[in-house]
Amino acid sequence: MEQRHLIVVDEQPQSSRLKGIAENLHDDGIELIYLEINPKDYVLRQEDGDVSFDKQAFTQALREVPFFPHLDVLATDYNLIEGQLKGIDVISIFSELKPYYSKKIVIYSAQIENVISDILAHEDETFEEQVHRLKLLTNFDIEYLKSEGEFGVKLKSLIAHEPTMSIDNQLIENMMAVNNSDVLCAIAPYDNMPLNEVANLMNSKDPSSTQLKKELTDHLMALITKFKNYE
Repeated sequence: MEQRHLIVVDEQPQSSRLKGIAENLHDDGIELIYLEINPKDYVLRQEDGDVSFDKQAFTQALREVPFFPHLDVLATDYNLIEGQLKGIDVISIFSELKPYYSKKIVIYSAQIENVISDILAHEDETFEEQVHRLKLLTNFDIEYLKSEGEFGVKLKSLIAHEPTMSIDNQLIENMMAVNNSDVLCAIAPYDNMPLNEVANLMNSKDPSSTQLKKELTDHLMALITKFKNYE
């Protein structure tokens, strides 16, 4: 049975919905492994009684999800903690942990029609902060769903669908999932580099990234090529 891995960030429990989606996927031959994260579990109460979102604790909770390296879909409600945290902020935090993520991200809201304008309408932000938000929207494969009606059906469809990934993205994802500094690349001259460092280099804009891709391509060609009638 195939497996899919899902993280849902919401201040309201979604257990019943997720259980139904998991049961439907199971009937289709897919085992859904999921975890709900409530951001309100990561707030600090100040001396004056006000609360503030603990970004560091929330980030650590994401990082420690057992299946985080194999995540297929991240889904987040848009309106989370008033004045503290919105769905776009969750994606920003997520991007710090998985900058090369190429699978699905879902933003959902009862007022999904207002989400894009809300993301962009921040007059108190600097130009650099606005550019950062725009990059988040363009760098990731984001779906926007209305959290009513056929939400469960649409989310199930996104989870079940195997995304189309380039060889570059698939290789980077696989190398980044090996989070162990003792696992090294076997291809010279990168044979002393941990795989996650090779993935970082491969995805960089550095000219050496092009050379790395050439080396990997040559190695792959040697592995997949044979001559007819030659033993």
